[in-house]
Amino acid sequence: VEEEEEIFEDVPFIVIEEVPIFPGCTGNREELRNCFSAEIKKFVSKRFNADLASELGLQEGTIQRIIVLFVIDKEGNISDIKSRAPHVRLQEEAIRVINSLPKMKPGKQRGRAVAVKYSLPIVFQVN
Repeated sequence: VEEEEEIFEDVPFIVIEEVPIFPGCTGNREELRNCFSAEIKKFVSKRFNADLASELGLQEGTIQRIIVLFVIDKEGNISDIKSRAPHVRLQEEAIRVINSLPKMKPGKQRGRAVAVKYSLPIVFQVN
């Protein structure tokens, strides 16, 4: 009897058994999941240049939404970054920030390191 090896493609963050671990995060599964999301948001909000929106002449008081999709690969590196935004420069800024994320401990599915897809909304108001 031959045993079939399961091959996992990119696994969405929402269903991954063991989430990627952001540097400094500890705890049980739920704590690691929450810490990962919180640290990503904190990292992005510190580094994202929200002033870019006013430089681009976007109307003051408007809310800007950027969606960034990326993969934390089997080695814990960030790859395959895609961004959707109301302006190409905001897309580029989102990609720049996500590219600067630190290396992480990769996520695991059934005990094996796998690539994990993550979707991050970046929302801010133009001042």
